[in-house]
Amino acid sequence: MRFALLAVLLIGCAHDVHARYPAAPGAPTGTLVLLLSQPASGVSVAINGRLVVEDGHTKKVVIEHIPVGNVDITIAANGNDKQFRVWVDDTHPTTVPLGVPEQSMGMLKSIFGSVISIVVYSMLRPGGLL
Repeated sequence: MRFALLAVLLIGCAHDVHARYPAAPGAPTGTLVLLLSQPASGVSVAINGRLVVEDGHTKKVVIEHIPVGNVDITIAANGNDKQFRVWVDDTHPTTVPLGVPEQSMGMLKSIFGSVISIVVYSMLRPGGLL
């Protein structure tokens, strides 16, 4: 029973994602580190239009073997995406901190908010619950 609980906890935790970009052999390459402000799910990263990370649950993405120079990055996390260009160097890892929104509860959160609003309105209006 303890093993099953430990396995469930470990599966649900965010782990660092490591990937390797398929650069040309012999070309100078560098490393890109994407640091998310909070653990996110559905993390996908494309570099120069090539998908290198798909549907991860992480707070940190490390991508090695990226060609040196300007690269176009597209990252999707928690249902939102960002696009930017960054310079990758071969002497040290290029680190980019990124803010990501909290994971939304979607429709359930909207329904709950509506129910709360209706209850509060009915309590505050004249002749209401109070």
